[in-house]
Amino acid sequence: MKKLLSFIVALVTFTNAYAFKFDGIDLNGTQQQVAREISVRGYVYDQATNSLKGNCHGMEIFLSLDNDNVSDKSKIGRLIVDIPMSEANALENSVVIFNVIYHRIASVSGKATYSVDDDGTIMELTKTAKGIQLIYVTPNYKLKK
Repeated sequence: MKKLLSFIVALVTFTNAYAFKFDGIDLNGTQQQVAREISVRGYVYDQATNSLKGNCHGMEIFLSLDNDNVSDKSKIGRLIVDIPMSEANALENSVVIFNVIYHRIASVSGKATYSVDDDGTIMELTKTAKGIQLIYVTPNYKLKK
């Protein structure tokens, strides 16, 4: 539990530091810039999960970038962060922490949505079978109709 708490606090500190950042990476950059920054931080492709696997503040996490549904093809629409957790109350603890840091704008069916920046970036927090998932949605993301 302490590891989860310290990870989330560190993650929020990095995320909240500037418009749309994750672990010090400005996700409003181009796809090439973001990919380069992620690889510099040691994230490597994991074939089993079809994502980038790495270590963020002592926890193994998995990153996926969605650049399919964007208004600007050179930008990223969403960053999906999968955080494996074994604690049964991981989602509840995360929600409490994010409620303090961010402004929650919605909560429906186990998904809490937070406003994380004035540019329109939001974060969706959900529980998965293996832990929790954070999805950062940039203003560039356009949902398929």
